Amino acid sequence: MSLVRSMVFGAAMASLGLAEVAAAQGPECLSEREVTSLVTYALPVVMDSTIKTCRPTLSPQGYFATQGSGLVQRYAARKGAAWPEAKAALFKLGGNDVKMKDLVSTLSDEALQPFAEGLVAAMVTKGIKPDQCKAIERATRLLSPLPPENTAEIVTFILVMADKPKVRGAVGASKPSDLPICPAA
Repeated sequence: MSLVRSMVFGAAMASLGLAEVAAAQGPECLSEREVTSLVTYALPVVMDSTIKTCRPTLSPQGYFATQGSGLVQRYAARKGAAWPEAKAALFKLGGNDVKMKDLVSTLSDEALQPFAEGLVAAMVTKGIKPDQCKAIERATRLLSPLPPENTAEIVTFILVMADKPKVRGAVGASKPSDLPICPAA
C-alpha cells in the first residue's frame, strides 16, 4: 500500500521536478477524482515496470508472463483520456512556484508524458523487492477481471484511506500526509 502511495506521489512530484518546492510551500490538496486520474494515467506504466522487474523471480507460466502484456494494453487504452486531469493534478502538486509552473507549462504533452512515465518506471523498479513479486502478481491477477476504471477507483480508495492521519502515542500527534488529498465534502 505504501509502495503505491509512494509511486503515485513521487511520480507526480518528480515528473514536474518540483519536490523541493512543494515541500517548502505546501502543495494544494487533490480531489479523489484528481487522484483517480493520476492513478489511471500511471497504472499501465506501473504494471509494465512491475512485470519487467519481477520477471526474473516469477514463473514463466505465471500470470505476468502469460497475461501481463494484455493487461497493460487494456489499462493503457485509458491513459489518453486521463491525461488532461492528471496533468492538472500534477501542476497542483507543484506548489506555488509560478516561475517553475510557467516553465513546465511550456513543455508539450509529447515531452512531458515520457518524462513522467520514465520517472514512474524508475521508481517502480527501485521500490519493488524480489520477495514482493509473488504477492504483487497475485494481487494483480485478483484485480484483473475488473474494468480498469474500477481498479483505479480501488487504488484511489486505498490511497484515501491510507491518507487518514494516524494518531501516535498518547499526545495525539499525527503523521503528515505523503499525498495531499482533500477531505471529502
